Amino acid sequence: MHLKVSNRDRIKRLTELGVLIALEIIIAFTPLGTIQIGPVAATLGHIPVIIAAVVLGTAEGAFMGFVFGLLSFLYWTFVQPMNPTAFMFTPFCQIGEIRGSAWSLLICFVPRILIGVVAGETCRLVKKAGGKDGIAYGLAGALGSATTTVLVLGLTYLLIGQGYVEAVFTGGSMPENAMAWLLGVIGTVVLTNGIPELVLGALVAIGVGYALLPHTRVLGVDIGTSMTKVALLRGDRVEWTNRIEKNVNLEDALSQMPIGRVKRICVTGVGASFISGNLCNIPTVRVEEFRALGKGAELLTRKRNLIVCSVGTGTSFVRVHPIRIYHIGGSGVGGGMLKGLSERLFGEYQPDEVAAMAREGRLEEVDLTLADVCEGTISNLRPQTTVANLAKAGTASEEALAHGLYNVVFQSIGVMGAFAAKHHFVKTVYVCGSILEHGKLAEEALEDVGALHHVRFITSDRAAYTAAIGAARM
Repeated sequence: MHLKVSNRDRIKRLTELGVLIALEIIIAFTPLGTIQIGPVAATLGHIPVIIAAVVLGTAEGAFMGFVFGLLSFLYWTFVQPMNPTAFMFTPFCQIGEIRGSAWSLLICFVPRILIGVVAGETCRLVKKAGGKDGIAYGLAGALGSATTTVLVLGLTYLLIGQGYVEAVFTGGSMPENAMAWLLGVIGTVVLTNGIPELVLGALVAIGVGYALLPHTRVLGVDIGTSMTKVALLRGDRVEWTNRIEKNVNLEDALSQMPIGRVKRICVTGVGASFISGNLCNIPTVRVEEFRALGKGAELLTRKRNLIVCSVGTGTSFVRVHPIRIYHIGGSGVGGGMLKGLSERLFGEYQPDEVAAMAREGRLEEVDLTLADVCEGTISNLRPQTTVANLAKAGTASEEALAHGLYNVVFQSIGVMGAFAAKHHFVKTVYVCGSILEHGKLAEEALEDVGALHHVRFITSDRAAYTAAIGAARM
């Protein structure tokens, strides 16, 4: 049950990259790519790369760095092939008897790609460490700009320095110590171009970051019967998730979490009705649980037309429609049933232990399958299709019984979810709940149901926090 990026999200990301690529082309091939600051000229080719890294992420920043390198290669190959600077970025230039070097490709592409990597990772790590957004953006822009300056000039000196000097002095007399001369030139470029570009990169990153990225932090709190889940969102980005055990005071637990910059707390779940007033002196509102589930599922799946199946003590089904979100029904089959039957059969219920036991059991020992009652197949049913859950429980091992419990719970939930999907003419059912964290058997049972009913079941790494995430979006 893999969660894939929706076409809508993919198109949005491609559009954003398309705009940045267009900007990079304008910078590369027009005079707009240079800003004159008094006697100093600052180039702008690194700016779209830094924007992509800060706003979209490291991978997109690295891709834009490749685009920057590619356009630079094309410019110096076809527009300015006789300029000595072309030796730094293309192997196809020739001045007199001096030809370009294959090392130029490394100088042209690697530093530019690393702009995106350095800027994106700097921004991510500073935020992860709790640094302020402005610091994260500014450092990302500054270090990204410094990366291209240092690497391009450094690699030029190390790899093609002698050839570059010879190209510059073609037809004239070379200085006595050519490499010392080149080192002086590099120092001058760092002072006159590198530093202004570093400052410009930092300022642009801060400005664009604050303009395009959301900054209001909202805490979602899902108060369930056995546990409370907490999620901090900034816009549509999940900053972190946490959980609070049932017998722990909610306000005390929240006060131990990094919520200093939270503007609002949104509570949901069955326990939200007991919350009155504000939590931790932060404005607190109550969110209807089913809407919270729907909004959380929308964010985690990037889909707006699906069935949400929330497996808790029981199971609820929510319809997510592009126009509205509403509850369509529920069932008493869920984690409570699995817990109660496990305690009756095995003496206690430790989720991880029961899941581990179940993985050791063979379903054929406890369930009656089609292969047990007839030969071959019927319609689209396979020989291993369940005909009767737990029909052989009287003779099954404890491991098989545990497997059978998981199977009956999630087959039942899956069939109800599949019927709901068919009734509402959708193909996708998103399954969430803490119970999914205790093994792959639940997913296997749902996948079997999905194959039988031609419905796709999906989940998420943050499935347990779906309602908390959705509450923070309200």
